[in-house]
Amino acid sequence: MHCNRVHTQETSLNRQKLEQVVLFFLEKINNVHLGRTKLMKLLYYVDFDHYERHGRSITCAKYRKLPHGPVPEKADAVIKEMVSSGIVKSVNVPRGDFKQNRLITSSGEFDASLFSGDELQTLEAVANKWEHFTAKQIEDASHKEAPWASTDDGKAIDYELAEYRTSLEAEPIDDWLRKSAHFSKLVESLV
Repeated sequence: MHCNRVHTQETSLNRQKLEQVVLFFLEKINNVHLGRTKLMKLLYYVDFDHYERHGRSITCAKYRKLPHGPVPEKADAVIKEMVSSGIVKSVNVPRGDFKQNRLITSSGEFDASLFSGDELQTLEAVANKWEHFTAKQIEDASHKEAPWASTDDGKAIDYELAEYRTSLEAEPIDDWLRKSAHFSKLVESLV
């Protein structure tokens, strides 16, 4: 099953792939930063990064704009099934003033055979990019992107907006200018 540009909004969730993506992150980057909020954002980045590059998402999940960022609509139900079937365990871990809800693999193992080479590359790229970010940092990053920012609260986020995910705060030229010694000297001379 592929979720392509034409059918993304109507195509149903690939529960098996969603479950496997969760297992991938639990095996690959299950560090102190991987709580529920961060996991939901990683799922978003997997699907929207893949859609942006290949015209289809990996899990076909429908994402909604919620206060802490994009969340796959049926992820909680899939994770509850994973917990009740013993594939993963849900634990609350003290983190400062709050308890972080984390998942730990129990009997489940990631099955790479269910994914194409392009999909595996997307999974690896997302894991490598976001591994050491906190939930708050990844949440803030998702809030700066057009898909979340241009969608009304509680509404479904259109995959087509993946084409406009450059941070709303900075265009690529801004990053280049910030790093330019010549530009810095020019700004100093104006002050």
